Amino acid sequence: MDDLKFSPEEEQALERSIEALRRFPRLRRAMIEALQMEELFAVPERLDRLTEVVQQILVRLDAVEKVAHEAKQAALEAKQEAQEAKQAALEAKQEAREAKQIALEVRDRVDKMEHRLTKVEQNVAELKGDSEELKARRRIPSVLGRHFKILRIYDSEQLYPLIGEMLVLDEEDATELLYADLFVHAQTKMTRQEYWLVIEVSWGVGVRDVDRAHERATILQKHGYSAIGVAMGRTVTREAERRAKQLGVLIARDGTLVGTTPPQ
Repeated sequence: MDDLKFSPEEEQALERSIEALRRFPRLRRAMIEALQMEELFAVPERLDRLTEVVQQILVRLDAVEKVAHEAKQAALEAKQEAQEAKQAALEAKQEAREAKQIALEVRDRVDKMEHRLTKVEQNVAELKGDSEELKARRRIPSVLGRHFKILRIYDSEQLYPLIGEMLVLDEEDATELLYADLFVHAQTKMTRQEYWLVIEVSWGVGVRDVDRAHERATILQKHGYSAIGVAMGRTVTREAERRAKQLGVLIARDGTLVGTTPPQ
């Protein structure tokens, strides 16, 4: 298509028309209507609406960006808190292990201490028993001297050779008899009847001490010897006193005979 060419007069007329369209809006409208391009009138309104929509979109994008930023920040904080919680859990686990180890060490020390205390208690009990036995040996003449005479005192080691001469015992009876603390051979003052006194010595006399004295005296009785069980100690329980009366066992409480009356 060949380029349009205007004469100078036409160009001047065209320029005047363009200038008039610029200066007078009503001429522009008339020109648009003449060219049947009325849809151009809606362009500004559409542009305004488009601008408004774009502004709304931008506002929403800003809001979305803000939410996304906050979510990202929250995620970072949550991640940091999770790392801190994990570290705290690891530290707590380590502390728990250390506490468990300390507890095991303390328990081991306590067990050892309890074992030592048990040994100490046993040693003290043995010392107390030995002390009471020595004390009882010294007190026997004064305790039994009111009712018996010609007292001969034996411990189990001293009595052992005599048992072989006196008795024919099975192993169980011999062992039980030799567990007695002391033996006294004596005569009653009035009738001069001979007795073996089988003595159990304890810091505190209980029912079991009374039973042992009776059981060991019974072994001698089975072989034809007159024998009486005796329980000696610093203290005596009421149950032991009642048991002694039932079995005919003599009780010596802190150096004094109580309960059962000795034979005359």
